[in-house]
Amino acid sequence: MLLREFCSMQKTDNGYLIHGDAADVMLVFLSDDVIRIRVSFDRKFEEASYTLVTTAWEDRMDGLLKEERTRIEPVKAEYRETNEEVVFRTRTLDLTLCKKPFSFRLSTADGQTVYQDLHERAFEKDNLGRLSHYSRIDRETDHFYGFGEKTGHLDKKGRRLRMSPKDAIGHDPQTGDPMYKHIPFYIRINENQRHAIGLFYHNSYDSVFDMGQELSGYWERYCYYQTDGGDIDLFLLNGPRMADVLAHYTWLTGRSALPTKQSLGYCASTMYYAELEENCDQEIYRVIDKHEKEEILIDNFWLASGYTSGEQDNLRYVFNWNKKRFPDPEGFFREMHARGINVIPNLKPGILKRHPYKELFEERDVFIKTPDGREDYYGRWWGGTGRFFDFTGEAGRSTWKQLLIDNVLKMGAKTVWNDNCEMDGVEDREAQCDFEGHKGTMAELKILHSNLMAFVGKQALAEVYPGERPYIINRAGFAGIQRYAQVWGGDNLTDWRTVKFNIATILGMGLSGCANMGCDIGGFAGPAPEGELLLRWIQNGIFQPRFCMNSANNDNTVTQPWMYEEYGDYVREAYAQRYRMLPYLYSLMYEANQNGMPAWRPLFLEFPDDPECYRDENLTFLFGSSILVANVVEKGAASRRVYLPAG
Repeated sequence: MLLREFCSMQKTDNGYLIHGDAADVMLVFLSDDVIRIRVSFDRKFEEASYTLVTTAWEDRMDGLLKEERTRIEPVKAEYRETNEEVVFRTRTLDLTLCKKPFSFRLSTADGQTVYQDLHERAFEKDNLGRLSHYSRIDRETDHFYGFGEKTGHLDKKGRRLRMSPKDAIGHDPQTGDPMYKHIPFYIRINENQRHAIGLFYHNSYDSVFDMGQELSGYWERYCYYQTDGGDIDLFLLNGPRMADVLAHYTWLTGRSALPTKQSLGYCASTMYYAELEENCDQEIYRVIDKHEKEEILIDNFWLASGYTSGEQDNLRYVFNWNKKRFPDPEGFFREMHARGINVIPNLKPGILKRHPYKELFEERDVFIKTPDGREDYYGRWWGGTGRFFDFTGEAGRSTWKQLLIDNVLKMGAKTVWNDNCEMDGVEDREAQCDFEGHKGTMAELKILHSNLMAFVGKQALAEVYPGERPYIINRAGFAGIQRYAQVWGGDNLTDWRTVKFNIATILGMGLSGCANMGCDIGGFAGPAPEGELLLRWIQNGIFQPRFCMNSANNDNTVTQPWMYEEYGDYVREAYAQRYRMLPYLYSLMYEANQNGMPAWRPLFLEFPDDPECYRDENLTFLFGSSILVANVVEKGAASRRVYLPAG
């Protein structure tokens, strides 16, 4: 079913409603530079967003998000109409609607075209119910950046990318896809024209972006977005600078949460320390002592999920403390705080059949349901079949919050670490969620649970530690996760390619609104890193906002900064350099909180008029606007090529 032609148009309270032959289209001009184009083939326009913090319409989540959301008055865009087209005008843009074939074109006020739909094939719905939006591209000079957490090179031209978050342990750093996060937003720019445009698809169904990989001789060159359901709910975000696009995107979805200063210090972790048969607390104290002895600075310690394991079966039970491993949790937190260490316990949303709070969960009816809504849904989980918290309902959120407060935060924890929150174990996309009493499916809401998990964590921290800045860490997230949480690149692979391509992953997340990002130093999955690789990884990691070494090595080793004595002096100097840079990094985090600019910046973000910056694949980047970083990331390299932009 193709939207082929314009039929009629009417003015609404906040914009225009356009009637087409196959679909209706809502137009809202939120500002001179932010335009919403929502295409609905069922001609319904329900507003129920967990994502947007700036709106110009009534939304069912306004009450839930009352402390985050602002309702604005939209721009009253005037228009002129001919037999062939309707042209809507703001102070900076002209949005032209071609009546037949139905398509949009975006131009600057001086007439320069900066975006256009594919002529004769802009919006369609196929026989499977999937919705597609096609755009024209220049295969040679257009570039595409963002898309959240992705592998490979920063420019996604020629790539086909899937948004369907997975527990992607040990993923290939160059080609692995999909990953943990779902951020359907990208910035496109032509290296000759150099006018940036952002496209944000406000839709949480699984989707695909094809950025020119597909080719058909019947059409001009194109890219497309395809989603499994909902609407084509597109926000066009004008530049002309990329910084302008990022400011608009984070105005819509939220700015990065301002981190605590301590969170920017080094964080140690490994699966191993919480997996010992008994007295894990004593082993962790020895690890902190070792950091002091080796003169390797540390501020935070990730406590892996082994602390929640059953004392008989070693299975994970969130909010449960294994008293053989941690006999006195409150005493453990007191001792670690006395040593200046922030302990960050792991939390997972899956519940096994023998969970000690099973009866409470069933009494409060907190789980995602089967498609008919009659029974709890069971899916694949750590250690066997599990059920999953439903964060789209008040029962699930309030129960999770209370247990988080009583069993973790009141023990002494001040940070919430949400792991495995992709909900990857819920295989049936028709499984039912509460959706604030309106019922919805996991097909639409799956990834939104991760944002809501962080939302609940923020509420719990505010209740236990009023007036203190919340610190939350998420592995998964949808657009807007940056306003709640620091994020990390999941369970990466110990490989020379990983230290290289993780740079592009972090840069891409920064261009997707998530400035507070990092990837496990030394790799999480696989064998221990060799000495040279670990050193190069650390030398890059000191620039990452999240500076953490975390491992689950398959060769029964634990990745530690001191594990190769011959590199000890270089490692200590790298850590010292990190701490010397903390005031600068903290300032960059403040900048991200204010205007959406990332801490890590590709060269073209600061030097948009240099075409070479768009083609540089040597992974040189800017740390803020003042420091250029050119890490050595190739095995055995004694030097590397560095491109210096003009000026």
